[in-house]
Amino acid sequence: MGPPQIWNYQLIGPTHIRNTMTIPILRRRSRTVSLSTIGGMLSDGIATINETIEPRAQFWDEWNKTALEKKGPLWIALGDSVTQGIGSSTPETSYVFIVLERLIHRSGLPWRVLNLSMSGGRFADVTTHQLPAMRATGLSADLVTSIIGSNDIMWRRNKAGIEKDARLMLDALPRGTFLSKVSRSQKNDRRGLINAAFSESQKSGKVHLFNAWNWPTGTGMWAEDRFHPNDGAYKLIANNLWAALLENNDFKIQ
Repeated sequence: MGPPQIWNYQLIGPTHIRNTMTIPILRRRSRTVSLSTIGGMLSDGIATINETIEPRAQFWDEWNKTALEKKGPLWIALGDSVTQGIGSSTPETSYVFIVLERLIHRSGLPWRVLNLSMSGGRFADVTTHQLPAMRATGLSADLVTSIIGSNDIMWRRNKAGIEKDARLMLDALPRGTFLSKVSRSQKNDRRGLINAAFSESQKSGKVHLFNAWNWPTGTGMWAEDRFHPNDGAYKLIANNLWAALLENNDFKIQ
């Protein structure tokens, strides 16, 4: 999920980690005036959230460097601004941070996470940028998750193109990835196409589906821009992913 920005994604690097490992760092460079910038001129709430996007990306870039230096079970988080935690008051109240703490506490092991998501990310970004960045580490992940699709739904109209990109991503994801459904809506058949493709992938045994958007209510769950989740909503997203991990027989918390 993320504001409707038009990005020119590039892999900048590699960045050397103790001269033994490299990781491409995802950077976002705007090619044109973004709609979110225009929105920020009209809404203080949108402007406030927009100002957090690059600092949060830099936080995770530095976090990833540190995570690569450590040892322990590895979780790789893919997706869009929801996985970046945009809308949360701090990185510590994002769903990634909450679930990481639970993994560490439950297992007693030093779980670590590489957050390779990007604000504004779409299906094609997972396939073309995030998964190659994951492979570039040369590491074997114990857990891969992804929350993706909201930007494809919000800012694209070509249903065939959206479905094609979703299926290409599904083919590229590692087997056993925990993938969130997109939020349901009877008014948007693009969501139905995406969830149908996701369900086919689950039936084939490729991915494990969960529903990050299974909230008891949406009231009071949005950040200042009325687009991204707030701290309360991120806790619900964390709960939904955590429940999926605990209930899945194929995933054992080490």
